[in-house]
Amino acid sequence: MNEKILSEIIAKQFFLTKVESIEIIELILSKIAESLKINKRAYFRGFGSFSKQKRSAKKVRHPKTGKILTIPARVTVSFKPSGLLLKKIN
Repeated sequence: MNEKILSEIIAKQFFLTKVESIEIIELILSKIAESLKINKRAYFRGFGSFSKQKRSAKKVRHPKTGKILTIPARVTVSFKPSGLLLKKIN
């Protein structure tokens, strides 16, 4: 599923235009991003939770040249599905 398909489903279900449903999706995603930015977890009961994680820098070897490279530290987002979601997909 992608944003276009989801917006069409929301538009039909709630009698909205596609533009309005896309705005709703964008609002939800921006609020999740804002929550993660201030180091808060975004949790949705029955779906799962998003949390921000820090990855430290690491050294890796380039497979062709054998040269050692350093991958810089970065921030990433992890998603942990809820038990209910896992039951629904099994």
